[in-house]
Amino acid sequence: MILATLYLLLFLFLIYKNNFFNLLKDDKINSKLLCVFFALKIIAVPVFYVIYKKLYGGIEKFDSGKFFADAKTINSIAYSNITEFIKLIFGFQNDEPGTIIYDKYIINTTEWDNGRIKDYLYNDNRIIIRIHALLNFLAFGSYYVHALFSCFLSFIGITYLYKSLKDFFKGKEIYVLFIICFLPSLWFYTGALLKEGIVIFILGNLMFSLKRFFSTEKKIGLIIWLLCLVFISALLKPYLLIYAIILFSLFYWVYYSKKVNRKPVVFIVILLTATLALNTLSIIIKNKSFFEAALSHQKVFADAAKGGIFLLDSVKFVRLEYDSNLVQKVKNKPNYFKIKKNVPFIYWEHSHQADTLYKNKNEDTTSEYKLVYQLAKSGSNIAFNYNSKNIIAVVYNCYYYSLFYPLFYNSKSVLQHLASVENLFIIFSIIIIAIGLFQNKKNHFPPLAFIIFALGLCLLIGLTTPNSGAIFRYRSPAVIFILLAALYFLPISKKSDKQIS
Repeated sequence: MILATLYLLLFLFLIYKNNFFNLLKDDKINSKLLCVFFALKIIAVPVFYVIYKKLYGGIEKFDSGKFFADAKTINSIAYSNITEFIKLIFGFQNDEPGTIIYDKYIINTTEWDNGRIKDYLYNDNRIIIRIHALLNFLAFGSYYVHALFSCFLSFIGITYLYKSLKDFFKGKEIYVLFIICFLPSLWFYTGALLKEGIVIFILGNLMFSLKRFFSTEKKIGLIIWLLCLVFISALLKPYLLIYAIILFSLFYWVYYSKKVNRKPVVFIVILLTATLALNTLSIIIKNKSFFEAALSHQKVFADAAKGGIFLLDSVKFVRLEYDSNLVQKVKNKPNYFKIKKNVPFIYWEHSHQADTLYKNKNEDTTSEYKLVYQLAKSGSNIAFNYNSKNIIAVVYNCYYYSLFYPLFYNSKSVLQHLASVENLFIIFSIIIIAIGLFQNKKNHFPPLAFIIFALGLCLLIGLTTPNSGAIFRYRSPAVIFILLAALYFLPISKKSDKQIS
């Protein structure tokens, strides 16, 4: 905690002194206000830790704790074999079972495995583990420092996201930064060692770089940086980042083009055409549509949400009931277990993952399985018929659960109360947007693009994620665009000629 405090004071000093080496410099919001924003944002770090400690007994069994533990394990390789550590950081390692790296280090991790389904919506845990394995040289094994670094990276991304959008909000710049920085879900989850901090860093840089590319400059350095961001986006939450690349590339191109008339119509037509073309390509290459791929992901998520002990070997992925008496630890192999005799379980073979298989009584007590995760049944699971032939009902439920549920009267926990506050903001924002689209004479193109991005992402999240807690976390990058679209129509006085102090 002392080390994290020292780093916090250093960050605040550098923001105040030189806008953190001019990375955060802005002509509308000065360094003093940026310091205030970051100081308020960093409160999320202890809040997240305390809430998970009080409600769930700690972070150890959740993503933040597992990423932290794996990052320290990977970092420890550097002290015994720096060459292998460097190879691992850049993805050139050989970490197959039987290698020294695997048997001594990887075997002790829980999140390093890429996952059992490398398909649509796949996102790589290894990126965040690699980043924090490097940061651990500065963090010295402190979770609070790691969370602080993650929070600061998200703040950089938030600042660049603000810079990419502020031209549409003359006189409202401070409100734009406030919304992005303090949306409850984004504020909360970027205060932990999670993917959200890195994702917002990438998203902010992507959108600011795309704006520069389509509006003013096409320098080789910017193009190389964009290609790097695209590569990372293809691995780290592509359902969000690749979608953002496609939509906002098209938006900025149409917006800044002097040759395109009726910009909203052109934007929508091209976007729909591209979506249909990509869906057709998916059917041809993958033998499944986007909708079918989303349902496959939803099934996997639903299995995890039911809770249980999840094990993995080279042949199959196994789920047992949440009972430690059903398995036996393997000696000298942390995170490895054998299934006891006559224990029932369900499993999926890697060669045909869509088929759920059942074993009434286990007879194989010698096979060793790696523990993927063990979870109690979630208390915020959602049950509705995703496979219903009534597409209107499916879409309605996706939007209901991804935008409006819970709402105070049906919230059951502290996090759901927080979600209820955010949902109330969403409802008011949608009302403001509806009134603005019909009555406001301002250019409707920017808020229309924001709404399309948000609704597309929320539809996907609502379809693939049958758990309200996970939805609250995953939807946060989408919700900010709903609130920003509402801000666009609000009649706030303009003071664009002065720096906000």
